[in-house]
Amino acid sequence: MNANESSRQFLNGIRKGTVESVEGALCRVVSGDLHTDWIQWFVPSAGETIEWLAPSIGEGVMLFCPSGDPAQALAMRGFFSEDFPPPSTDPAKHMRVYRDGASIEYDMAAHVLNAVFPDGGTVNITAPGAVNVTTKTATVKADDVTLDAARTTVTGSMLVKGAFAFENGMSGKAGTSGGPAAVITGTVAVSDDVIAGGKSAAHHTHKEQGDGNNVSEPL
Repeated sequence: MNANESSRQFLNGIRKGTVESVEGALCRVVSGDLHTDWIQWFVPSAGETIEWLAPSIGEGVMLFCPSGDPAQALAMRGFFSEDFPPPSTDPAKHMRVYRDGASIEYDMAAHVLNAVFPDGGTVNITAPGAVNVTTKTATVKADDVTLDAARTTVTGSMLVKGAFAFENGMSGKAGTSGGPAAVITGTVAVSDDVIAGGKSAAHHTHKEQGDGNNVSEPL
């Protein structure tokens, strides 16, 4: 190997460049006057556990060229540039920001995990077995909430501060401590009838028990 070939291999072995085009799982990189053919980029894992995240046009990369041959080059991503500056300089934060503005951030000092999505963003979780959440308090703020389940069980007490409506009947029983099954403060308006002890409040009758005597209990 002559000196010129050794110098070429040395100079082309490792080069900084930028991504100029992406197609499928391959990219082209420009480094000075060098324009690579379609090459792969490094990913954290590409085996049974695999990741996918295509590089951005203009993203900085480091070219690794075995034997100084750009045709065999691989592009390693992962350093900031003027076009893609760091989203934070706080050493206590771990962040990932996506091109549409979505971000996931964990603050190790505040112990807070934030996930922020742009307008119209959606989160889908599919877990055929179960989804378990354990926490001290939970708050859900939404214009509308739907629980689409064959059965919903609430193991503790429940307070409804707004109007409560049901469309397919209601049943219940007194608790183990006894007492009435339901206590309502205020007026109850019923459009049809109330059945108490098997007797109709709207259509029951009484038996006369003589002048001046009280009538019988509802029949």
